[in-house]
Amino acid sequence: MKILRKIGKILLLILVGLLALPILLLAAVILLLLSPLPVGARFRYNGEVQLRLMIACFHKTILPKKPKTRKQLEKEKVKKAKKAEKKAAKKAEKKKKKQAQSLISKPPEPPKPKQPLRDRIEGLLPWAKLGVRFVREFFGRRLCIKKLNIRAALAGGDPAKLALTNAKAWQAIGLVIPALEQGFRIKEKRISVYPDFAADKTEVEADAWIRLRIGGVLLTLLRCGFKALGILIRGKLSGKKKEPEQSPEEQENPQLPAAEDSGREIA
Repeated sequence: MKILRKIGKILLLILVGLLALPILLLAAVILLLLSPLPVGARFRYNGEVQLRLMIACFHKTILPKKPKTRKQLEKEKVKKAKKAEKKAAKKAEKKKKKQAQSLISKPPEPPKPKQPLRDRIEGLLPWAKLGVRFVREFFGRRLCIKKLNIRAALAGGDPAKLALTNAKAWQAIGLVIPALEQGFRIKEKRISVYPDFAADKTEVEADAWIRLRIGGVLLTLLRCGFKALGILIRGKLSGKKKEPEQSPEEQENPQLPAAEDSGREIA
């Protein structure tokens, strides 16, 4: 019977593999077709924040939001009212469950042993390294700033103060732009900051195009996913190794030491 069960399990696994193969091939073909497509965003500021998302030839304006119609506002009110009713019902159910549990007396649970701080840090270190690697690969290699245009016309009445603010602005730009160039690929940048003695208000305009490929994102996610699986498997294996091994006598009679102590106390 055991041999027949094993053969049945093997046949089931083969059938599942045969059924999954065409799905995996189709998914791989779709990903290969989508991989060269660019995905990006455009941020503009000219007194008003504008944000647009782009996928290949398709564009979607996120900001500024379009004004909502009366029907949309009414639908939102109805949805909010329904959500509030559901939340109130859930809270009432939770209160009833808590009251029922408080009536039933349960034995106190033994306190769980705390993991030492060193072990916690050692467990978090590989995840921190993986996060740093993901940020470097995603933002450093995959993400590209196609255009970066900044224009600022500084206004002010006192020429001396205006000259100082202009110098401080260029000092800040000299610190920020090299850091951006180290972290990202910037293809084109135009930055102009100048004093405008005739202007009443300082005018700032910014335009930034960010672009990346779907294939690059998928490759980064796959690499980091395999690394995360490796970290999880290593953690489980190390956890099993650290567990203290019990002798066969302790496994058969785990309360032997307690019985000996009680005998000593009686004596």
